[in-house]
Order: sequence, then structure tokens, then C-alpha cells
Amino acid sequence: MTPSQTDAPHVPSTPAAAPSAIARLTRTLRGLPPAERWWGPGCAGMAGWLKRAAQSLPPEDLTPRFHALLARVRQGLPVLPEEARRHQYVLVRGMLGDELPGYLLDNVQRLERRGLSVREAAVDTEGLLADNVAVLREVLRDAEYFGRSVVMVGHSKGGVECTATLALYPELRHVVRAVVTLQAPYGGSSIAHDLATTPRLRRLIDFAFPLLFHGVSRSVEELSYPQRQAFIQQHPYPADIPTVSLATSRLSRTSTLYPLQRYLHERYGYQADGMVTAVDAEVPGARVVRLHDMDHAEAALRGLPGLVRYHPGDLTEVMVALALEAR
Repeated sequence: MTPSQTDAPHVPSTPAAAPSAIARLTRTLRGLPPAERWWGPGCAGMAGWLKRAAQSLPPEDLTPRFHALLARVRQGLPVLPEEARRHQYVLVRGMLGDELPGYLLDNVQRLERRGLSVREAAVDTEGLLADNVAVLREVLRDAEYFGRSVVMVGHSKGGVECTATLALYPELRHVVRAVVTLQAPYGGSSIAHDLATTPRLRRLIDFAFPLLFHGVSRSVEELSYPQRQAFIQQHPYPADIPTVSLATSRLSRTSTLYPLQRYLHERYGYQADGMVTAVDAEVPGARVVRLHDMDHAEAALRGLPGLVRYHPGDLTEVMVALALEAR
């Protein structure tokens, strides 16, 4: 006799797996009405606005000096001055830095191997400028309380937050020995601008940032050209702080950021590293290192041998040495 269905052994049902963040994002976007069709000019003509408006003398180009020191570092020779051990080094991550394995790891380890005191600031890499400036302010106040001087090293958005902290809180300038900005979109980011102002792309980041990264999409908009113009005009960066800026560009199929480099080059004619246009990475009053063979990832992430020309640790050591040469 065939057992009835009611006599069959009970097999517990397996609960359905929760949809992934990508699946939830896709489902949400499909349910939205179509975004506005937009054929605007994007950020054409905006890159380099700060340099065109500057009334100061042209920045000192440290690129030859950079290559000389880099050659010494690669040979295992010392380049940091004796005073380097007297300071604390505060490293500040850029956009999505919390999501990228190994981000700034080589940078931190190199400075620590040189016997330096290193602290990574606990900023929210997808957070708003004001919130991260508040974190950095407390870092500087801690250093002030313990009688320490600080060298701030910020990559990408982290460099913007370093300069903003000193512009907003001038009473803390005396704590800072020097500032190093690595590929910082100080004048703005062409990619961030287009993401924030193109309706279809803006809809994507408005949903993707909170859902995938627990971030704030307005943090992207803060790097657009109008917002950077407004902030800098109201809060200019102090000219009396020794600062060195790294400005880079690359257009290479071997770069992981080649599609973005090509987009900026073909649409606007901009020289960029894939995220930041080189001319927008130069902080007013800073001395500048200009490299035309580095993409935006190489300063903070170790690349595959043969595909990159720079090591994050080498780069950081040389940039800190250059910053400490100035008073």
C-alpha cells in the first residue's frame, strides 16, 4: 500500500535566504519611475577653476625632488629627517576607504617601520564633511592636550577633510607641523560632480550609498564643484601651514580606473587619475608633486607588479619627507 501524503515524514522547511544588498538595490530601482532624461553640459570648463581664480604666485613644483628621494627610498636609503620621530602621523581615509581591504595598509606600515607614531583617524569614509571634521578636531585637541605635534596625511576625500579642519578651526594650526594631501579633490571632483548632478546617476547613489555602505549620498555632492567653490570662498585654507599636494593623472588600459579616465578625457579633455582631475588636487599655497603615470588607487592600495609604477609605502615616505623639509 502506498503511504498517504499525511503519513509522509515531516521535513522542516528551510527559511529562504535574505536577498543580498545588490538584489534589494536592483528591486528598489526597478520600482522607481524613470529618471529625467538629461543632456546637460556636466562639469565642462569647471576643472581648474581655483587655479584660474588664484591671485597668488604659482606653486613650487617638487616633482624633480620627489623622484630624487624616491630613488633613494627604493635603494633602502633613509630620506626622513631626524625631527620625523618627534611627531604623530594622522592618516585620513578617502571615500569608500572603509570598504576596501588593504586600503592605506602599506602607508601605515611603512611609517611604523620607520619608528614613527601613527594613528588612523576614525572618520566615516562615506560620511559628511562636517562630521568627519569634528572627528579630526578631536584628534588635534588630543594631540594638543598631550603636547604633541601632528603631521596630517589625507588621501582623496581625506585630504579635503584635513584642510577643512584647519580652515574651520584656526586655533589648532599650531598643533600641526605639516599636511600632506594625496590626490585630494580640493577644488572638486569631476566624477563626484557628474554623479551628483546627473538625474539618473544621482538616483543611483541616493539608494546605493545608504543601502550598500550605510553612507550619506550628500557626501558625494559635497565634492561637486559648486559646493567646493562655496566652502573655499567662505573658509580658505591657511597659507602658513607647510603643505605638500600630490596631483596625478593617468590614461592607461592597464589601470583599473581606465573607464573613468577615458570618460573624463573624451568628454571633457581633462587629465585625471580616474577620480580627481590633476589640476583640482593642488591646494593653494602648497608645494606640488605632479605625476602623470599614477591612477587614483595607487597611492593607497598595492597594485599588481608590472601594472603600477609606485608603491604606497614609498610614496608616503617621500611625501612626508618633502613636507618636513618646509617650515
